[in-house]
Amino acid sequence: MHVTHTAAAQPVTILANPACKDPDMAIDDPTELIDAWLTTWASIRGIRRTELDGWPLMHVASPSRETELVCLDPGVETFTDLTRHVAGDPRAMLTVVGRDVGPYLTARLPPGVRIDRDDETLMSADLTDEDVPPLAHGLTFRWTVDAHRTTYSVEAGETVAAEGSVGVHDGWATFDAVETTPAFQRRGLGRHVMTTLTRQAVGRGATRGVLAASAQGRSLYTALGWQPRLEMLSLMGHE
Repeated sequence: MHVTHTAAAQPVTILANPACKDPDMAIDDPTELIDAWLTTWASIRGIRRTELDGWPLMHVASPSRETELVCLDPGVETFTDLTRHVAGDPRAMLTVVGRDVGPYLTARLPPGVRIDRDDETLMSADLTDEDVPPLAHGLTFRWTVDAHRTTYSVEAGETVAAEGSVGVHDGWATFDAVETTPAFQRRGLGRHVMTTLTRQAVGRGATRGVLAASAQGRSLYTALGWQPRLEMLSLMGHE
């Protein structure tokens, strides 16, 4: 069951802004951070989670991949051994998270394994509310609320200008698929979506946030006070 609400932009202030009020107080325990990320991510997307060789195996079942094996700084020897789980399978992903993924980037990969992306960063923030400007005239917004996922969309007529989703679990919020359509970029819509979603998450009891940021998205999140915590490297199998 989900509920959708649509409305025109109103000349009012929307409160919200994720910020790390004090970087020294931010959560930086890698194990806690990754567990919070995976647990909330699984909740927001309805992903089944099992284990493989002692590491979390996320059954993503998305167009890009079927499974994603996630490991925290396993060491190059263990990392090389784990690649056997994705070798030759174009629907299997292996993601390494650590403070420095450089040694894994330079490790020799077996046949049937390729680097998919090495530009993502796991980021975190303490969540707070701050004033932000309202939407520009002519834009409308839409809320779509499901059991574990809330999506906020900014629309210009029939076009989705920007949107994103948030899920909350045990005081943690994860933000997912925050995107701005190219024609509407550099208008502050990414910030507007993030701060609006944050307000919604804080209202549901979230005090901390965690997300996996692309290189492009990292600049937005950094401007909003998010702190980079861990580097990410993802491999895919190939035939």
